Amino acid sequence: MDFSQSAFVLLGYLLAVWMLLGNGLTILAVFRFEKLRTRANMYIVSLAATDALVGLLLFVAGSSYIPSVQSWFDATEFACVGMLSWGYCAVVCSGFNMCLIALDRYIYIAKPYLYERYLTERNIAGAIVTVWVLAFVYGTIPLYYNTFSTSKRCSSREVIPLMYRSFLSAGLFLFCCLCTGVLYIKITLITLHHKMNISRAENARTSRVGRGSLKALKLFLTVFGCMFICWSPNFVAELVNVYSDVASIWLRCFMFLGFLNSGMNIFIYPYFNKEFRKAMKVLLCFCKSPQQTSVVDPQTVTEWTP
Repeated sequence: MDFSQSAFVLLGYLLAVWMLLGNGLTILAVFRFEKLRTRANMYIVSLAATDALVGLLLFVAGSSYIPSVQSWFDATEFACVGMLSWGYCAVVCSGFNMCLIALDRYIYIAKPYLYERYLTERNIAGAIVTVWVLAFVYGTIPLYYNTFSTSKRCSSREVIPLMYRSFLSAGLFLFCCLCTGVLYIKITLITLHHKMNISRAENARTSRVGRGSLKALKLFLTVFGCMFICWSPNFVAELVNVYSDVASIWLRCFMFLGFLNSGMNIFIYPYFNKEFRKAMKVLLCFCKSPQQTSVVDPQTVTEWTP
C-alpha cells in the first residue's frame, strides 16, 4: 500500500471505533437513565443508531483500501454493491431523521395541543420505522441498478449509475436540507416570539414552551448545521463531477468528511444538555450512581423535553 492508502485505512478504523463507542454511549445513556427517556430523545436514538451503522461501514470502507481486500471487492458484485448501498442507506436515513426532528419540533412549538394529542410514543416510533424503511428501500436500489459488470474496480464512480449517484442522491440531500431549513426558520420566528412575550404568558404551557424551546432549538440547529457542512462538499463534488472530473483524492476526502459527521453528536448532546453530561460522566467514569443522575430539577427537564 502507498502512503495515501495506508492513511485512509487508519483514518477509517479510527473513525469507526470512535463512532461506535460514541453513538453506543448515546443510545445507552437514553435507555439507562429515566430522565433521558423522552419522546424527543427517541429521534436522538434513531440518529445515533444510523451513525453507528456508518461506523460499522467505515470498518469495511477502510479495509477496502488494502490491495488484497480491494481485489476481492472488485471481483465480488454482492460485496461491492452491498457496501455502496449501505452507505447510501445510512446517509439518506440521517437526512430523513433530520427532517423528522425538524417537523417534530415545529409541531411541538407551533401546535402544542396537537403535539400532546397525536405525537405519542407509539406514533413517533411508527414515524421512525417508516423513515428507516424508506431509507432502506432507496439505499438498496443500487443492488439491482448498477454497472458492476462493466466496471474495472469497486468504486461509486464506476459502479453506481450517474443518475442515481449525482442527481437523485444529491437532489434528495438538498431536498431534505431545504425542508429542514424552512421548518427551522419557522421555528426560530415562533421561538423568538415566545421569548419576547414570556412575561405576558397567560398559562404555564405557553410559559414552558417559551423558556424551553430556544435551548432545544439551538441543539437541533447545531446537529443539522454539522450535517449540512460535512455532507455538502461531497454532494457538490458529485454534481461538479458530472461536468468536470474531480480528482479521486478529493472525492475520498469529502466522503470521509461526511462520515465524520456521524462522530460529532457525542460532543453536541452533552454540551447543550445537562442530563446528557451527567449520564456520560456516569458511563465513562462512574462518578455518580444512575439514581442520582436521574434526579433533576423541573427547569432542566423543560429546557429539553416536551
